[in-house]
Amino acid sequence: MPRTDILSCLPEELHLAITTDEPYTIGKWFMAKGAGTIELCKLGELLGVATYKELKKGFRLVGEPLPDGPWPETIHEGLLSALANLSDVKITEMGPLWTQIDEFRGAANAEALAHYLRNIRSFLSANSGPFFLVNAL
Repeated sequence: MPRTDILSCLPEELHLAITTDEPYTIGKWFMAKGAGTIELCKLGELLGVATYKELKKGFRLVGEPLPDGPWPETIHEGLLSALANLSDVKITEMGPLWTQIDEFRGAANAEALAHYLRNIRSFLSANSGPFFLVNAL
């Protein structure tokens, strides 16, 4: 099952996408590589989208959560817009800043995070949404 991946699918496809044995056959997926709600909210704060607390409110559980996951969430609309419209210059600036958040525990490097930002920008631009963060154990 996906772990903190971003799914673009119709809302009526979401339940099937998170319960099937073949989730990657439904919708379009972005492998988020462990960047979950907290990491994305801190990124949004660094980008000046909103405060962490305001961003966190934009991540809401969708549907009845399964006991053992996955737990799909909406993604803050302002954050989605900011990520889809990142300039190359801003991506270069954000890589080193984003590495400094506690959640990465020093394991992320600026180049890898810049690569992530370029890829998520492309994913968001290529898909019309809606977008869901799918968290699983």
